[in-house]
Amino acid sequence: MPVPFRLTTFKHSALCLLISGLFLGGCAAVPVSTSSTAANEPAEVVAETETVRDESFAPETLSRMPLTNDLLLRFLVAEVSLQRGRTALSAQTWHDLANRTHDPRVARRATEVAVGAGQLGLAQETAQQWIAAAPNSVGARQILLTLLIRADRIEDAKPHIEALLAAKPEDAASFFMQMHLLWDKTTDRKVAWKLTDELTQKYPQLPEAHFARAVAMANQERFNDALAELSIALAARPNWETAIQYKAQLLANQSPAASVEFLEKTIKDNPMSLTLRNSLARQLVAAQRLPEALQGYQEILKLQGNNLDALIGSGLIALQQRDFDTAYSNLSAAIKQNPRNVDNLRYYLGQISEERYRFDEALSWYSQVGGDFAALAKKRLPRVLARLGRTEEARKAIAALPSDTEQAKVERIQMEAQLYREARNYKKGVEILSKGLVTYPQSTDLVYDRALLADMQGDYALAESDLRKYVELMPANAQGMNALGYTLLTRTTKLSEAEVLLEQAIALEPDSPVILDSLGWLRYKQGRLQEASTLLKRAYSKLAEPDVAAHLAEVLWQLGEKTEAKKLIDAAVLIDAKNETLLETIQRLGIH
Repeated sequence: MPVPFRLTTFKHSALCLLISGLFLGGCAAVPVSTSSTAANEPAEVVAETETVRDESFAPETLSRMPLTNDLLLRFLVAEVSLQRGRTALSAQTWHDLANRTHDPRVARRATEVAVGAGQLGLAQETAQQWIAAAPNSVGARQILLTLLIRADRIEDAKPHIEALLAAKPEDAASFFMQMHLLWDKTTDRKVAWKLTDELTQKYPQLPEAHFARAVAMANQERFNDALAELSIALAARPNWETAIQYKAQLLANQSPAASVEFLEKTIKDNPMSLTLRNSLARQLVAAQRLPEALQGYQEILKLQGNNLDALIGSGLIALQQRDFDTAYSNLSAAIKQNPRNVDNLRYYLGQISEERYRFDEALSWYSQVGGDFAALAKKRLPRVLARLGRTEEARKAIAALPSDTEQAKVERIQMEAQLYREARNYKKGVEILSKGLVTYPQSTDLVYDRALLADMQGDYALAESDLRKYVELMPANAQGMNALGYTLLTRTTKLSEAEVLLEQAIALEPDSPVILDSLGWLRYKQGRLQEASTLLKRAYSKLAEPDVAAHLAEVLWQLGEKTEAKKLIDAAVLIDAKNETLLETIQRLGIH
């Protein structure tokens, strides 16, 4: 699927109303919505629109009928019905008045009321009456065109589009750029292409017409034809960023590498275009070339330190690479710059704060999350509250979560057990999970969590048994192999089996810092200190957590690098002074 991008903002033109939806009376036009655009369409067009109204009509078009008592009564019925919410009656009465008067002002009002009442068939008739009474009315044709498109009467819409283009030829370019917004998911793409083809053939000199053709072709999966049309557009306007972005978007469908190559070549000719640089970085992300993408975003930030796309893009890459300081800095800067519609970023910042053991900060971010990410944030709150010692609030947060599905019920059990884990009441946590497993015996989440708490409780036999069951249920899961291998390594003498499991896990996820830590600790137990040091340093560079720091410090201590070991311990204490692995290591090594 092509990477979304924002097209150039077009100033208002009469034709913009075509994509604005239907409107009522003097109310503002409905904002442009692109939620139903097809996958191969440009992702978004922003249009500054306003309601177009014919406030002055040619005198000869106005009705000369006398305002009889009968007409006056009908007008009153129409308006009073509307005010009292009887919209269907009002729409029908206005339709009757338009038929009687043949006055464009009445027909306009009848159309507006019918649209507001949802009587779209009736609105089509009144819009036709409006055009009949005022043939040169641009507003009437706009409304009728929108209605016809909604009714999927695309062929019937064609003469009205032609009339509008003839009336406002200066708007043809912006119309073609927004033409794809006329169609929704139910539109017959072949019919849409036929109309696009017929309309654009009259404007071969307009790059925007070729752009419209490219979009319509792409929506039929005629990608090579679409690319050819974009090449024609770019030949006429070589540095046109919108067409360049869309061409890269279509190329990515066929070959991410080809899209990257095209953008790299284009940027050589437009080295200062931040828009194209951002497009290249996004394509590199899509191609999973994260180091190159991050470098691209960093170059953009050198040119423009507050570039929003680059702040977000680099922040998300840093988060994936567990560079939490950079991720936090860039994502929080993005929110300060543009605080609207950033619920996802607030959620990520909450996660980052958790990873940094800054639970007050995490609570603050999660509490600000709304929209689609609100439910995810609410699931994170109980653990954060528990870590802050606010157990009763954590219980209330758990109780407020939905439990309408099996997964939701399992998650609530996990959260309840987590409260006892944070309180170091491991026995009670194991009891909660054991009770849950009676109801959901095949829940891998509950099995895994009970294994961890059983280990903390000192019930190593149960921990091993649960992890063996987990690996049996999830045979190709690196996390399970690592957990079982680490348990065998630290709680039993089964080092050979632990080695097999950990080597299988690292083969599945060679860059996992958790598995690198386990494998490094195994090498330490086997007396292979240099190899252990190498593995643990790799793990610590990716995951600077107290457990990893404690393992690396102990290996360095045994290698005689006591100063470096103490530095690691001191840094880890600042992160989490209550970490059990860390406290055991400090006591064992006699570090003060």
